Amino acid sequence: MRKFILLMVLCFASSVGAAEEKFQYDAKGKRDPFWKLVTNSGVIVNYDTDLAIADLTLEGIIFDPQGNSLAIINGKIVKVNDQVASFLVVKVEKDRVVLVKGAEMFVLELKKGE
Repeated sequence: MRKFILLMVLCFASSVGAAEEKFQYDAKGKRDPFWKLVTNSGVIVNYDTDLAIADLTLEGIIFDPQGNSLAIINGKIVKVNDQVASFLVVKVEKDRVVLVKGAEMFVLELKKGE
């Protein structure tokens, strides 16, 4: 019995040291595993083209008065004239991003405290 307990203690001690290694996820171009697979209305999402404006989240803005501003939308860094799903980024301001889809204009605002 003592040998068994000693073996278990040794196995546990060696596994604790292995857990200290940092794991870094490499998406290799695949979808973020934390994005929703289904919209609030129950439609399966194709992240290349099918996002609705309600599915887009403005996560941050790096504002440049000279016009080289960047925004982070759903984890993707974008600038003016970039596509986010089927939306075109037309303006990045200090606290909001203006998008166009077809003839419709949409505004994503940065939430207070972000």
